[in-house]
Amino acid sequence: MSTIAPARGGTAPATAGDGPLTGTAALLGLALRRDRLKLPLWITGIAVFVPYFYTVLSVSGSQPGGMRAFAGLVDSPMVLVFTGPLFGFDEITLQRAFLTYTIEFLLGAALMNILLVTRHTRGEEQTGRAELVRAGVIGRHAPLTAALVLALAADAVLGLLMAGAMAGLGFPASSALLFGAGTAATGLVFAGITAFTVQLTEHTKGAAGLAALALAAAWTLRAAGAAQAVEGGPWTWLSPLGWAQLTRVLADERWWPLALSLGLAAAAAAGGYALSARRDLGARLMAQRPGPTSAGPRLRSPFALALRLQRASLLWWAAGMVVVGFVWGSLAGAMRQGMAEAIIGGGEDPALAYLSLMAVFMTVIVGAFTILSAGRLRTEEVRGRAAPVLARPVGRSAWFAAFLATAASGSVGLLALTGLATGAGAALAIGDGALVGELLAASLARAPEPLLLAGLAAALYGFAPRWGWAAWAVLGFGCIARFWGESLHWPGWLMAVSPFNHIPRMPLEGFAPGPVLALAALAAALAALGLYGYSRRDLDG
Repeated sequence: MSTIAPARGGTAPATAGDGPLTGTAALLGLALRRDRLKLPLWITGIAVFVPYFYTVLSVSGSQPGGMRAFAGLVDSPMVLVFTGPLFGFDEITLQRAFLTYTIEFLLGAALMNILLVTRHTRGEEQTGRAELVRAGVIGRHAPLTAALVLALAADAVLGLLMAGAMAGLGFPASSALLFGAGTAATGLVFAGITAFTVQLTEHTKGAAGLAALALAAAWTLRAAGAAQAVEGGPWTWLSPLGWAQLTRVLADERWWPLALSLGLAAAAAAGGYALSARRDLGARLMAQRPGPTSAGPRLRSPFALALRLQRASLLWWAAGMVVVGFVWGSLAGAMRQGMAEAIIGGGEDPALAYLSLMAVFMTVIVGAFTILSAGRLRTEEVRGRAAPVLARPVGRSAWFAAFLATAASGSVGLLALTGLATGAGAALAIGDGALVGELLAASLARAPEPLLLAGLAAALYGFAPRWGWAAWAVLGFGCIARFWGESLHWPGWLMAVSPFNHIPRMPLEGFAPGPVLALAALAAALAALGLYGYSRRDLDG
């Protein structure tokens, strides 16, 4: 066997292009190929809310006293915590009213970047694909660079798309561009933060969780600053979410706060590069705590294992839903005194109308958890962890039922916590303690809706596991039909397809057992169908 002698000095001769960024273009092309559907859906899914929110405000604002009611609503400290800081609201216009939705766009952009960077960095290492790729001519920093370049391109497209939509609605071109640039810059901040967090943990959930924790801290700082003053207090300047709002769109506009966003994004990304050079592929920098050598009695069942695997995720979801539920419930008093009736469309009590709508919206969010939890069956299968378990004295029915029971019980538990938190916030805001029980009942009454999604996910997993994304499509369609179907003049039969259009809106409307039992029966039938298909097909992993 012949060998190539190393160059003098003991080092192999360097080849052209053999640097830390070698192969970045190829990896970027691969990432674009993999995200050819997912990324456009994210971008358009965020940008489409520009015309929607503007249309909702134009309809409500055109009613008698609509803008005056809106002016009273934004004076509420709780509303400012949720939407502020606000600028130029001494004179309320439809376009300025649209800016109260700024935080929704910023959160959407941040989440898109967190998931994108996590998927193309730590996700590739966790699945073992990065090791195969790095066996070729690929530089050490090429995967992270490709992920960040993709995030930059996605944010640029999102910003331009939003700016174009706003300009088409009559916003000044400079204001529309500034708003879009602020959203894109915020997305880049969290792309950089995620590039840092993926170096710390071994799994995608941990990296995304740390980045989400940074997002929650940014939201809290922004909210605290908005509570200090209408135009933001000192705490606002400590939040990346606040910097985009401090550009003062449609007021005395300024671009320089975006330099703070770009600076933090660059600093966080540089930290990610530095840390990536100090760890091995697939390793993490945070110390790993060794686990016990054997499982305790409480972990020796399929259900206990399924619950243990999702324990951290369930706790994070529970904490987030409690906080969001309490905050949104606290707005009930402001809604009763403000323009809730104009926005929601009437009712005996605007506060109850608002709370009933929030119960539906929180159920939609819980539906996302339900699909993710039920989808853990597919994750365990494709990663090869299900086969060793099923090779032991564990039947397919028990394994399937364990994960489905975890998804179902977790969903019901989240609905209960959400109802209690929303009721507690509303009770403190309005002074009516009975709302705690009413909101708890309203949330639990909607349990068949996420359970139906769990049954659908189970049926897809049993017969066509690669079509699991269809459950997300049903969730998205149901959300659109429930909240916007009427304004889009959809026919009744199409509205009836949504799983969220059958159970009455409690506590504004009375309880009806018929739809609840029908949806629960359909969910059980789909789950049984999924078990039948799963028991008769081969495993992928």
